[in-house]
Amino acid sequence: MNRPKNNRSVHEEDTAGRIFDHSIYSRFAPFAKPYLGYVLGSVVLLVFLSLTTMTMPLVMRWAIDHTFGGGARGPEASSLLGAFSDLLANITGIQNGSIPDEATRIHGLGVLASIGGVVGLLTFALRYTQIHVANWTGQHIIFDLRNHVFRHLQGRNLRFFDTRPVGKLVTRVTSDIEALAELFTSGIDVLFYDLVMIGVTLTVLFAINTKLALLSLALVPFVSAWSFYFKREAQQLFRHVRARVTRLNSFINESITGIRVIQIFRTEAKTRDRFTAWNRDLKDAHVKTVKNFSLFFPGIGIFSALGAGMVLLVGHQLVGEGRLSIGDMFAFWILLQRFFEPLKQLSEKYNVLQSAMASGERLAEILDTEESIPTPTDAHPVAKMGPLGNIEFDNVHFSYDGKTEVLHGISFVVQRGEKLAIVGATGAGKSSLINVLGRFYEISSGSVRLDGVDIREMDKHELRRSVGIVLQEVFLFADTVRENLRLGDESITDAMLNDALQRVYAADFVNGLEGGLDHEVEERGATFSLGEKQLLSFARTLVHNPPILVLDEATANIDTETEHLIQMALERLMESRTVIVIAHRLSTIKKADRIIVMHHGEIREQGTHRELLAKQEGLYRRLYELQYRGQDKLEATLQVEDD
Repeated sequence: MNRPKNNRSVHEEDTAGRIFDHSIYSRFAPFAKPYLGYVLGSVVLLVFLSLTTMTMPLVMRWAIDHTFGGGARGPEASSLLGAFSDLLANITGIQNGSIPDEATRIHGLGVLASIGGVVGLLTFALRYTQIHVANWTGQHIIFDLRNHVFRHLQGRNLRFFDTRPVGKLVTRVTSDIEALAELFTSGIDVLFYDLVMIGVTLTVLFAINTKLALLSLALVPFVSAWSFYFKREAQQLFRHVRARVTRLNSFINESITGIRVIQIFRTEAKTRDRFTAWNRDLKDAHVKTVKNFSLFFPGIGIFSALGAGMVLLVGHQLVGEGRLSIGDMFAFWILLQRFFEPLKQLSEKYNVLQSAMASGERLAEILDTEESIPTPTDAHPVAKMGPLGNIEFDNVHFSYDGKTEVLHGISFVVQRGEKLAIVGATGAGKSSLINVLGRFYEISSGSVRLDGVDIREMDKHELRRSVGIVLQEVFLFADTVRENLRLGDESITDAMLNDALQRVYAADFVNGLEGGLDHEVEERGATFSLGEKQLLSFARTLVHNPPILVLDEATANIDTETEHLIQMALERLMESRTVIVIAHRLSTIKKADRIIVMHHGEIREQGTHRELLAKQEGLYRRLYELQYRGQDKLEATLQVEDD
């Protein structure tokens, strides 16, 4: 058929995502718009969560200084901490700057313990609600996005699928969308939370002691440099992982789909070796990623320990000089750990965002591809045209890849009710005629008309409902026999299905199945014979009642006995329809009203079976002789037909 070859390699998947790509965000932001209220609610919950997280260290600070013997202290240097201290003093009854007696201290500790319990429960409630809201929102967004991507794929023309491996498209709908799910469920809002935590923590640290806070900040450039180095490595490693995941998915899909060929030619061992090699390649890429993070996180731990050590040394000096209380030192120590924790989280979220951006780029590449057959806004209503039947090809030129032409100026007319046969060697362009008639591909020039109307002026879905195509390779879905026949059309009743099955001689076969119409069909109809699948395809076409019927090698690969049954079914199927038959077996088209002989994308001969055989040097005669060896048999055949 001369379709374009797929030369894509693993390196085409080596596309890295950026930490922030406005075009990607804007591309997928509309999917979050219906859930904007929930997104904002999650952000608000995170803000309150950051405040409750800060509460307990400050409560412990005040308790140490005022109830645990840390030493009474004077007024706070920070108005923020001062207001908080005054609040706790009023609640506990222990005044700032005073030394409480034993009873007051015990009462105050009981109150502070109660505050801790309330804060703990509030933190639990906020965290639970936030996680639930974020994941609920994310899953709904991903649900809508996955539906959108699948609908988009269904709307592409066949050229789109000719140039893209199935495994790659499966990866887009599964793995890449899951990566975006991480962005919506635990990416943006948690990143916001970490930034808020860093800001709030820094504010409190400076409020406690400016000198210690500045000392802690001195480590930030080193942490940033360390993070940048390892994240740059992670970026490259992530690209390799994603590329190898896609390659392996494509290989698995091809291997399972082609398992019969693999087993027939006994290439299981070679296939396993190839899978093992690519699987090992993926494993090695993951191991390198793990090694990278195994070095990164201990490095962050070292910087955190260095910061804690410096704070401990300087803080000890400040406490000894009376410029810092023990409570201050305790709170600063705890908050310093919480300051470094969001930095670690940011590093992890960097990876999530980078993964999401890379997946977003790949999904955008699919969604922005407009390789589809357009339907005009003022499409000609097929339903109002009456019974279709007249087909006209007018100087049609066509190419699959836009470069190599496979149909060269094809012109012919099929009258309503006529039975036209098309023959020719493999690659002559026979199936290409069907592809352009069903408008699965767009022609380069010329026109194809039904009852005088150019098919490009029709709604493509109405057009395809009017042209029933029975292919050589019948595809059955993993569903019931009923659904395989009606294909979701609820208007088709069981009575209509049984009538169609009866008319194509498939009723006995279906009734003999367990459950009849409710029988569960295996994927691709694996448990049915070729003839049984072909009869089901005839019934499926008949029940949808198209005015135009196309049979593309419909009796190929069928044994002689089954072919006789199918030929009778075909006669029923072709009644009162315009029919185009593509066949290699010339014996199946003798009764055609007219035969077109194609060669290298051109029409070489036209006529009836007898007229074409009468041409001594004709292409059809040579094809016939190849199937019916010997001139004597040919002459005998002609004599019988004359009689």
